[in-house]
Amino acid sequence: IDKEIGGETEMILVQGIIDAWFMEGKDVILMDYKTDRVYGKQGEEELIRRYRLQLANYAEALSRITGKIPKEKLIYSFALGKEILIEDEKG
Repeated sequence: IDKEIGGETEMILVQGIIDAWFMEGKDVILMDYKTDRVYGKQGEEELIRRYRLQLANYAEALSRITGKIPKEKLIYSFALGKEILIEDEKG
């Protein structure tokens, strides 16, 4: 990740492992599995808050590797038993 710090560009290394990604037609789909013990709608919102940046970083890495911006970023929550779509933050 290139980040400007004090007028200079610094290279920052972030390490992580993408749980899963796949092609759906010509689209890239990113999936990350979470085992956090969360419950209900508040739990879903908490997972989004906790992991939005992580999935954004994974999406950036996939974009660099594949040349395609992931169409969807998903969390699969084992506690909730469902997929959660992570949408880009609106500025």
